[in-house]
Amino acid sequence: MGLYNFQPRFVPFIIDGRKTHTIRAKRSNPSKPGDMLHLYTGLRTKKAKLVMRVLCVKVEEISIYEDHLGVRCVKLGSDFLRSDEKEFLAQRDGFKDFNDMMGFWDGRLPFVGHIIHWKFVQ
Repeated sequence: MGLYNFQPRFVPFIIDGRKTHTIRAKRSNPSKPGDMLHLYTGLRTKKAKLVMRVLCVKVEEISIYEDHLGVRCVKLGSDFLRSDEKEFLAQRDGFKDFNDMMGFWDGRLPFVGHIIHWKFVQ
């Protein structure tokens, strides 16, 4: 069972369908395609609220880092993303653009984890 907590700023993007994945550190029992994911905000508090349940459709390894020239790199599996792909990734993750996303990751790089994709369940 995939249980994921989200900052309140991401909830509207989840609800309206603009956010279709989450980037997370590797887990000992990672989500896999076919799993039901339970998306919460305020988890482990008295204000915990289920945002929605979604179906995991794909899990990929992701690396985010700056190279020796200061270029911000994103690698999905073995593929490096182009600039337009990085912008699309950032927007689908609930950010205004790639620079906004990198601001979120400031001080947390390099990062290696998973990107968990979902689809909405009626």
